[in-house]
Amino acid sequence: MSTTLTMLPKSNVLLILWLLLTGLACAETPAENLYSTLERRLQALNSLDIRYEARAESDNALIEGRLVWVKGDRFFHDTPEWSVCETGREQWRYLKTQNTLIRENISEQSDWLPEEVLFNARKNFRAVQLENRPDGDRVLTLEPFDKTLGGTVTLTFSADRDYPGALDLRPPDGTVMHYSVMVWNENGPIDSALFTPPEVPVENLLDFRGAGTSK
Repeated sequence: MSTTLTMLPKSNVLLILWLLLTGLACAETPAENLYSTLERRLQALNSLDIRYEARAESDNALIEGRLVWVKGDRFFHDTPEWSVCETGREQWRYLKTQNTLIRENISEQSDWLPEEVLFNARKNFRAVQLENRPDGDRVLTLEPFDKTLGGTVTLTFSADRDYPGALDLRPPDGTVMHYSVMVWNENGPIDSALFTPPEVPVENLLDFRGAGTSK
């Protein structure tokens, strides 16, 4: 299943406040208004802990995952096969089956990731449509600012919540990933040990951070 879930996130959490505080048009459409509400909610948080189930449209197998963000430049994404963590300027990735740890400086990665849509979408996406369904659900559609890129994102909100319960990513390559939010925990206690890379045998450590960076 590692081929259906992209391993390398780019949270760039230092940009979150800037992205969430970008100026909004005086007259917002319903889609923009709902998106702004989500942004303001995220802006006010000190931490966010999300547990989800994910599946690819081409594969009905479910994968359970966890996304953790803590204000102050810490981000953690965990799945059964791998964990990825960003702490300031460093990213580490742990491949569980291989018991291998990869450490490197943060670099540009894909924007088609659940954490990117939630935290950094203002950079590349705009709200274009809001569908109000008979059951009360609201489906918000996002598209890239650059329409030549193609692809869409949909966020589904239940009638009584202003945070998404489901997220569908449809990147230009044609793959479709569906994420169902099972737990959305705001401002709860977060174990700091999540952000510490695991110990692995020295032969299983790949360190690309460059000379002068301590391990």
